[in-house]
Amino acid sequence: MTLVQLAVAALTLVSNAFFVGGEFAMISVRRSQIEPRAKDGDRRAERALWGLEHLSEMLATAQLGVTASSLVLGAMAEPAIAHLAEPLFAAVRVPHGLVHPVAFVLALSLATYLHMLVGEMVPKNIALAAPERSALLLGPPMVALTRALRPVVVSINALANTLLRLVRIEPANEVAAAFTDEELARIVQDSRHAGLLSDTGGERLRDALELGQRPVGDLLVPLSEMVTVDQRVTPDELERTAARAGFSRLPVTGPAGTVLGYLHIKDTLGVVERDRPFPRKALRPMPRVHRDTPLDDTLTTMRAAGTQLAAVGGEQGEVLGFVTMTDVLGELVGPPAPDRARGAVEGADQ
Repeated sequence: MTLVQLAVAALTLVSNAFFVGGEFAMISVRRSQIEPRAKDGDRRAERALWGLEHLSEMLATAQLGVTASSLVLGAMAEPAIAHLAEPLFAAVRVPHGLVHPVAFVLALSLATYLHMLVGEMVPKNIALAAPERSALLLGPPMVALTRALRPVVVSINALANTLLRLVRIEPANEVAAAFTDEELARIVQDSRHAGLLSDTGGERLRDALELGQRPVGDLLVPLSEMVTVDQRVTPDELERTAARAGFSRLPVTGPAGTVLGYLHIKDTLGVVERDRPFPRKALRPMPRVHRDTPLDDTLTTMRAAGTQLAAVGGEQGEVLGFVTMTDVLGELVGPPAPDRARGAVEGADQ
């Protein structure tokens, strides 16, 4: 009987380790580690992904398994170890009245130690050190148990969620996979320190995260430094100015330097009267943004307008300068070519 009890106790240690490892694996693994495998048809990854999407039920299964394993371990291991230890204490002439209490304390201590070491700490550390492998290995059987015990698991989970709502905590069924700007910046910084990102890659990611925070006024080219044309410009004059400046888009200014829009070099194509000014309706509209507008909002405005050139205004509505889509995107992908500054960018408008 004692050997049977010890065998059952050993199995419960293994089952306890399984549930603890599965629990920590599902908590610590990132969804981004599992999803690509699942999309490639990996059956284990598909089951693990289901577990991540039903995390509260998976945790209920793990807790149910840990509790049951602990109870069985206590019921089997302690009396078996105590039974084996009693003859040893009797042989060293421990008083008869103390043999059983001392053997019980020793058995309880040994069972607790093994439970903590083999059943808790080892599987937990393995899952934390290799979450992806642990989730792929332990996730599928955990999912199978969760589905098999679904009525019990759902009832336990529902009761736990009710208790959470009583203390005004909204239950979550899966670990959040989204991060704030500050959290992403910290992740990038930690990855650089760990050597997972090069300095260049880290800088580009940092710039990308800061893209939406910087005001467009930091990038504007002042109006006085822009190559512009007068509203009475002719096709021939536009071609000469564009060729001399090396830009395909040129802002058009009116009286007192007001910005009326812009002209593209291809607007000269097909024009018969080369020495007559462009009609007002030929001017392309140019979106205007305030100098404090974030860069991501500026980019959205330019894309919505179908143009790669925008005017930047001040507090009184005056035009302070211009910004190009290349200027904005350059903050994300690195410095552009030297010849892009002080003018409009190449590329097709809508």
